[in-house]
Amino acid sequence: MEQKAIHILENYEQLKVISDPLRTKILMFLVEKPHTVHQLAHLLTLSRAKVLYHVRELEKHDLIRLVRTEEQGGNLLKYYQAIARGYIPADHLLNFIETKEATRQSYLEVLDRAKTRVLTAPTATFSPSSSNVEDWMSLSLQKELTMSEADFQRFATKYRALLDEFTRSPSLDEEDKKHFYIMTTAFAIDEPLFENDDV
Repeated sequence: MEQKAIHILENYEQLKVISDPLRTKILMFLVEKPHTVHQLAHLLTLSRAKVLYHVRELEKHDLIRLVRTEEQGGNLLKYYQAIARGYIPADHLLNFIETKEATRQSYLEVLDRAKTRVLTAPTATFSPSSSNVEDWMSLSLQKELTMSEADFQRFATKYRALLDEFTRSPSLDEEDKKHFYIMTTAFAIDEPLFENDDV
């Protein structure tokens, strides 16, 4: 099944379903790749029955779908996957409290998955090749910026275009290809925490 980049949530029931923190966590796993209920229960250290209930709710509201079945040892394994890599509420749903909570929860889940990816990455990933950080094959930074909303929109548009450019441009040599995980989170804050962020 080919996932859509973004799925627009058109009704309040869908919004309410994904505003649940556990369902957001399940959805995050199913965005990455298909899983069975048993696999999800193992990843989440929860009972199969509890996970099955939430998977059925997500499926009932067309947020995930069954993508394949496999027979294994007399059991039928059902693999589910998210229908999209991201979910955004339609404009008429933006004022509901669930929209704010679902959005915050999805940011937290992205950060949690990033932590897992760091912990499970190969050790060589974090072995600097020189004292010049520009030569490293990894990147980790935090930055607080003061700018207008229009400037932030311009930044976000350019950043997405940059990601798109590198996603679509094929490498010249197959053996030079490496996989990189990139996670980005940006949002407005009340006041900066860094005393001096000129670096």
